[in-house]
Amino acid sequence: MTRQEVIKAARKLYAVPGYAQTTVDKIAREARVSPATVYAQCGGKEGLLRTLMDIWTTSPTVGRIIADSAAAPTGRTKLEVLAAGYAAHAEEAGDIMRIIERAAPSSPAAQAFLDVADQRHIEALEMIVEGIASNGDLAEGLSVEDAAKIIFFHFRNPQLVLAVETFGWGVDRGTRWLVDRVAAAILKD
Repeated sequence: MTRQEVIKAARKLYAVPGYAQTTVDKIAREARVSPATVYAQCGGKEGLLRTLMDIWTTSPTVGRIIADSAAAPTGRTKLEVLAAGYAAHAEEAGDIMRIIERAAPSSPAAQAFLDVADQRHIEALEMIVEGIASNGDLAEGLSVEDAAKIIFFHFRNPQLVLAVETFGWGVDRGTRWLVDRVAAAILKD
């Protein structure tokens, strides 16, 4: 229970005022534990950031997205299922994604965690694209790796936030637009 309270406090404080501005003492105060407990339970600031990255990238939602995409019958429906999964995952862990993305430029540890998250993301996308390829829906001459990178480029959190929030399109229009772009880039005509 204490560990979860510490993680919850770090998640809140890393979001506002930010990772760089948050100290172990602030996390301890927010969680109502000692700073020594923060280190012992979670490995300090970096350990907490890694824990958050693991929550983001190993969420049961990720497994459901992969399974649901695999079960979809066509390349287009696989992308639609994937888009709905991205929206659900952003709802669940979007704050963590933003925390790590914002911390990465000034923190080598955060950048390393973002690199791990991105690698896990691309590997999951490659599994989905392999399903598209096995259906015969992948565009001629496009590798699984390149198709996964195209999806990654379009659907990673900053682009999803841009379409949905910054442009004000909302989830339905934003994800539909992104699916159309990705489908045009990676699926057979």
